[in-house]
Amino acid sequence: MKFIKRKKVAFLLSGGGSNLYKILNKNLTSKNFKTISIISNNQVSKQIKDLITLNELEINIYEKVSNLKPKFLGDCDIVISVGYLKKINSKIIENYEIINLHPSLLPKYKGLMTHKRMLINNEARYGYSIHKVTNYLDDGEILNQNERNISTSSESELSFNHKRLEHQCVFKDLVSFLN
Repeated sequence: MKFIKRKKVAFLLSGGGSNLYKILNKNLTSKNFKTISIISNNQVSKQIKDLITLNELEINIYEKVSNLKPKFLGDCDIVISVGYLKKINSKIIENYEIINLHPSLLPKYKGLMTHKRMLINNEARYGYSIHKVTNYLDDGEILNQNERNISTSSESELSFNHKRLEHQCVFKDLVSFLN
C-alpha cells in the first residue's frame, strides 16, 4: 500500500470566507489536504466556525490579525490566500510557498475592483486566476485560470456569477495543484 502524505495548509482570508467554506466542506469527504490554520484580518464567519466545530476539526483560527507572522502559519506546507486583501510581507513570501486566488484573468486587472474595471472596459470574459505570490502585486506565475463569458452589464450580477464560478471550480483546481 502506497502512503500519500497530505499537505498541511494554512488559509488567509479577509472577507466572509464563502470560498473557504466551500473548500473546507468539500475537503471533509475527500480529505485531500489537512487545514492547520485559518488567518483573517477580520472575523472568521460563524458558518466556518460551525463547520469546524461540528466536524471536530483541529484547525487554529486567528482573527483580526493585523501583522501576519510565521507563528500563525505553523508548520504548513503551503499557504493559500482566498480573498486576503492585505499585502504579505516579504519575509513570509521568502519562507513559505504561497498561492493566491485572484478574481480576474491575470495579468489583466491586478489589485482591487476587478469586476467594475472589466465592465468599464467592455471585457467579453471574466474569471479567476490561481497564481504564486511574489513581492509584486498579483504578478507571480499563473498556475490555473477558469473563465466564462460576461453576460451582464451589472457589477453585482457579474460579481454573483463570478463567485458561483469560484464555488464550483476552485476546490478542484487547488487539489490538482496540491497533488
